[in-house]
Amino acid sequence: MMLGVVIWSCQRTGRAIVWCSDHRDLAHYDGPTQGSARVRIEVGDLVEVALMSEKSVRRCVSMKLIEAAYMPEVASELKCQSRRQAIAIAAA
Repeated sequence: MMLGVVIWSCQRTGRAIVWCSDHRDLAHYDGPTQGSARVRIEVGDLVEVALMSEKSVRRCVSMKLIEAAYMPEVASELKCQSRRQAIAIAAA
């Protein structure tokens, strides 16, 4: 099990992308399996996930909400960080 923060989610399908605490590749969550309870996951939520590697993609095989709105600004912070890095590379 690993902690992570949701950086993208779809309320219609329940899918999500998680930035995991090991800072490796992002993990993809395909939504709840048939028969399992659907938990509303939002960007910035702290979640606990179980991971599995499928080909070259990390997938969440289970997801549990730990704290809602743990880091609500995470998506915008990551976008700003990548812009700052691009500007620094261009200026070098």
